[in-house]
Amino acid sequence: MLRISDLYAAAEQNWSKSVKHILTDSNGDDDSTYTSDLKEQISAYLSFFSSVVELARSKWTEFNLNLMITGFGILVISLILQSLATFHGDKPYAVDSGLSTGAALTLFIVLIRACSFLSNSYILEEGKVANFLLATTGLIKLRYSVMKKTMRKEAVIFLAMVSILRFSIDIGLTKQAATSQFMSSSPSWIAPDHPALTYAIEIAPILSVVILISVLYITITKTSCEGLWKYVTVGSMISYFLIALLWASESKLFGLEGLLQVTGGRNLIPQTVYVNTLVQLFLLASARMFCSGKDKNWAIRTVALVSACSSPVILLSGKQGSMLALAYLLAGYCIMKLEGVERRTKSDGQNKFSKLNPLCVVQWSLLSICMFFASGHWCAFDGLRYGAAFVGFDEFVLIRQAILLTIETFGFSVILSVFGLPLLIPIRSQTPRAHEEKRHQVFQMYMLYGVVSAATVTATILCVTIHRRHLMVWGLFAPKFVFDVVGLFLTDVLICLASAYYL
Repeated sequence: MLRISDLYAAAEQNWSKSVKHILTDSNGDDDSTYTSDLKEQISAYLSFFSSVVELARSKWTEFNLNLMITGFGILVISLILQSLATFHGDKPYAVDSGLSTGAALTLFIVLIRACSFLSNSYILEEGKVANFLLATTGLIKLRYSVMKKTMRKEAVIFLAMVSILRFSIDIGLTKQAATSQFMSSSPSWIAPDHPALTYAIEIAPILSVVILISVLYITITKTSCEGLWKYVTVGSMISYFLIALLWASESKLFGLEGLLQVTGGRNLIPQTVYVNTLVQLFLLASARMFCSGKDKNWAIRTVALVSACSSPVILLSGKQGSMLALAYLLAGYCIMKLEGVERRTKSDGQNKFSKLNPLCVVQWSLLSICMFFASGHWCAFDGLRYGAAFVGFDEFVLIRQAILLTIETFGFSVILSVFGLPLLIPIRSQTPRAHEEKRHQVFQMYMLYGVVSAATVTATILCVTIHRRHLMVWGLFAPKFVFDVVGLFLTDVLICLASAYYL
């Protein structure tokens, strides 16, 4: 404002010299009436623009400090309560001093990631930071697997999947991260129109769907999958087949271009997948209410729920969705197999896998973050894939399109991550005591997952509070804050639903 005042004084002096002959009467004397009126008008304009500047500064580019401090305090209190509930269990299979190294490493990784949000540069590279931390945990697991001479193949596969996700994040963080451009990216030594690359782009998504169908079929045949759980899993296989059929009909490679006209248009298959998913979720809810005491196989229940929810996520994510789902499946399988690899020879046979390692939960959380950025999203409103809201529909209905956009945005990073978390349970026994231990471990895992998510949002609130008058507050910090808050809210809601389903 001082600089503006100086500019105004200079302008007033220049004005008095340049227009003095205009404001004189017929006798050559200054007309004080005209001069005072014009000065009053200029002062009025100056007062107006000063008020506009103050309004823009205090209301439009600055958050309410009192509300920010209140929200920050609430989250800190909730973090303390959740941490006490997580790390001070009174059960012998809860997190205890025997896993102090894993707990310390978990705390260290969470703090590093939280502190990275205090820098706008790290916020812009959030996906790469999460991928780096995930690769660090993978190297730690590889070290233990080499020392124990076990699970070395899984450790190498996990690092390979992390490297693939790192490449996908580099593509997804560009402004050209649409699905078609994601699929059409190619190395510099391959021509974009090379036939081999064209065939790979068309075949790879469908081949990934076929592999996912095969995995579900093997799961059904090699486990005691009966009743509604089996029918739900078969329904997921049907949805996968319909998705592959839709993509094949959109390609000129398979000669199925006329299939869409025969089936009534391109909206019929997506709508069928949506209806199938709703029926599957209804069957799972019915099975939970009426058959919960008959089937205590947690793996089958988790596979049924995750596969049912994955169908619309893959469909809405486009042709990259099946490949991302396959990478997610392989990385999650490696995390599950590598859980507790550092203590395999230290425990007796009965309690060999009875204790929860918090590091695997942090790995799962970091993997979900990598999936968010690898799927072509970033924490900005221009990072939303608005076209996904109209997959299967031509008309705009606010609630319906909002639900579809939410599923596409947070499908891999929140929905599948929360519902698939019980797959990391290290207990494989089906005895009544083991079932009770699983219930407590599921509670511990969801509490720890909530702590990790809440810690991230707490750091984001602190960052936005500090930078509330920053020049990039609306371009960087505010969108990051909105995405984290919406993600935390959705995570908490899904944790409650998952707890009701599993517990």
